[in-house]
Amino acid sequence: MKTLRAKVARQTLKILKTREWESISIDMIFKNLKLKDRKIFKKIKNKNDILNNINKFFDDSMINEIKKIEKSTSRDMIFEIFMLRYDLLNQYRKSVLKIFNVFKSHPKNFIFLLPSFIESIEMMAKYANIKTKGFVGVVKLKGLLIIYFSTFLIWLNDESDSLERTMTSLDNSLNQIENVLKLFKK
Repeated sequence: MKTLRAKVARQTLKILKTREWESISIDMIFKNLKLKDRKIFKKIKNKNDILNNINKFFDDSMINEIKKIEKSTSRDMIFEIFMLRYDLLNQYRKSVLKIFNVFKSHPKNFIFLLPSFIESIEMMAKYANIKTKGFVGVVKLKGLLIIYFSTFLIWLNDESDSLERTMTSLDNSLNQIENVLKLFKK
């Protein structure tokens, strides 16, 4: 099922290179894939499901790459993991920007994606060995969510191959949250 889900996500992102979000449909995606078996329709019933599928595609792609990252401190691991995600997004930059523009003009669309995205942040925290249980864990999770989104806003305008501005912003944000968390240890 993951393979089919990935094919659907890649096809959606490919279509978004040349079309606007509002003009694509589930039927269009499946027609372009030449799928005869439409069992995935049970999982993808509307465009919100398409967005969730794309997010899961990025998660699945990350998991394969995260396993290759050298184990280090939680702070360094989350830096590497976030940058890995931005690198993956960068491969589909034009399509991701179109999706983001939909969120800007219709923020309620993002509300449907938020639970899936919170799961993504939790997954990234887990791979970085960041504990998310209890009060401090919830603070860490919310902090990571804020850091991810604030860095994402930098990524939107960082068109360099090295994503240097994105890396600098992420590094600064992680330093700030580290300082805040030190207050809880006192």
